[in-house]
Amino acid sequence: MKKAFLVIALAALVIAPGTVLAHHGGNLYDTTKAVELKGTITKFEWGTPHNQIYFDVKTDKGEVQHWVGSTEPAGVMLERGWTRRSLVPGEEVTVFIFAAKNGATVGNIQKIIKADGKQLGS
Repeated sequence: MKKAFLVIALAALVIAPGTVLAHHGGNLYDTTKAVELKGTITKFEWGTPHNQIYFDVKTDKGEVQHWVGSTEPAGVMLERGWTRRSLVPGEEVTVFIFAAKNGATVGNIQKIIKADGKQLGS
C-alpha cells in the first residue's frame, strides 16, 4: 500500500508542473511592457480562477475592439483592495495590460486607473 502511494505521489509531482504551466501559459503575453488602453467597461466577472474584465477600446480609425483582461483570483484581489463592485459597465478607464503576443485582444491586467484617478493594481 505504501509503495502504491509513493508511486502516485511521485507521478503527481512529475505531472503537476506541466499542468500549471499549461494553464498560465507564460509565453502567451508580452510581459516586458504593459500596453496602455483607454476604454469603457462592458462587463466585470468576479470569480475564480481569475476575475475577467471586458472593455471596449476605440481605435484611431474609429473601430471598436473588444478586449478581455484577467486579474489574479478574487481572494488575492480582495487583499489588494478590489471588490466585486470595483468596476461597473459604462465606466471609463485606462487599462495597462500585458497583451497577447499574437495580436489577440486579450491579456493580463497590470493596473486600471479609473476616471476619478483611483488606481486598481493587479
